[in-house]
Amino acid sequence: MKFALESVSYKYHPTASFCLSDINLTVESGRVTGLAGANGSGKTTLIRILLRQLVDYQGNYYIDGETVHDIAANLCAKYGIGYSPDIPVLDDVLTGYEILGIVGQIRGLTRQEAEDQITLLSSLLDLGPWLRVQQCGEYSHGMRKKVSIALAYLGPVRFVILDEPLNGLDPVAVMAVRTLIEQKRGDKVGTLVSSHILDFIEQCADFCILMKQGTLIYGGGLRQLRTLHGNKRLDEIYLSLFRAEQKR
Repeated sequence: MKFALESVSYKYHPTASFCLSDINLTVESGRVTGLAGANGSGKTTLIRILLRQLVDYQGNYYIDGETVHDIAANLCAKYGIGYSPDIPVLDDVLTGYEILGIVGQIRGLTRQEAEDQITLLSSLLDLGPWLRVQQCGEYSHGMRKKVSIALAYLGPVRFVILDEPLNGLDPVAVMAVRTLIEQKRGDKVGTLVSSHILDFIEQCADFCILMKQGTLIYGGGLRQLRTLHGNKRLDEIYLSLFRAEQKR
């Protein structure tokens, strides 16, 4: 599956300046793509366009060569896309296990398939016994985040978008998320990871998107990017590109 944006621009109000400006980008579902940029660079807006949460953009959006026209909010179901937002949205009355069970059913899993996947995700993310017994309203932010990530990967998904997945996670949980991403890549499930933690992107991504103030600084292979910049670390490369853009 291939997502393509062609000359895509967006602004939140007709009289406002563009939040995204002339974005030309291709994202393939079979790999891990890192999305990085400073606050206000347009990362979340880009994600919302990919998910069709924003529809009044300029330019064209294609999936596998076909123009995306969905206005019925079924894009994720149609293409098998999972999503974990920056701020997890969970029902405070239900347990994480109950929510996972409901979503598994919606995504067409049998009771046993859902149980098997929930058990595997629970183990990978170290969700612990609280998943089945505590209501989500009692969870810490980190616990809510891990349940949200598990929900994104649950079922027959082909591609997952994680918006700032590391916020609120301890080092052990960060490692667990990286292991999950890598395991799913081995299962041909790609991931788009939006994060301020450039070390994390460098460790797990094949492809890299760098943004600044709504524009695309770089979109290509991570290995090629490092080769072009003398094998420097990604944080050093981003800083040099950021400063170069400021001087223009």
